[in-house]
Amino acid sequence: MTTFAFRLERVLRWRQAKLELEQFALSRLAAECTRWDLALAGFETSRADEEARVLSCNAVTGEEFAALDRYRKHLQQQKQIALDRRHAAGLKMEEQRGLVMLARRESRLLEKLREVRRKDWEEAINREFESLAAETYLARWSVTKSRTTPGPATPGV
Repeated sequence: MTTFAFRLERVLRWRQAKLELEQFALSRLAAECTRWDLALAGFETSRADEEARVLSCNAVTGEEFAALDRYRKHLQQQKQIALDRRHAAGLKMEEQRGLVMLARRESRLLEKLREVRRKDWEEAINREFESLAAETYLARWSVTKSRTTPGPATPGV
């Protein structure tokens, strides 16, 4: 009786490892997008806090308004850079999703093939058992029958 062996097991393991690597890369890109989203939110919070601080003063000078305007322009530049990088990371993430889907599809294909081959192997084993059981039954039946049937009759002694 042979054990089940899938000839493409090494290829399947390689494809599963590739899938894990692609998923890891996708999670890294998702984390990068989250970091850029947090940076963008931080820019808005910083701008709002600074405006509130300046406007809460009783006497605001022109220099303070000019400094606030320069700060807003600086934050706007930083925000634009962050938006561009967030957009680029989002594009990379979409591309990586495609790679993950492809790797998953390739892995599933081999897993399904392995299951089909395993099912075929199990059916062959079951047929072998059935054949062996039938042969054993017939062998026992013929032995039992030969013991119970009388031999040739001997003419009168």
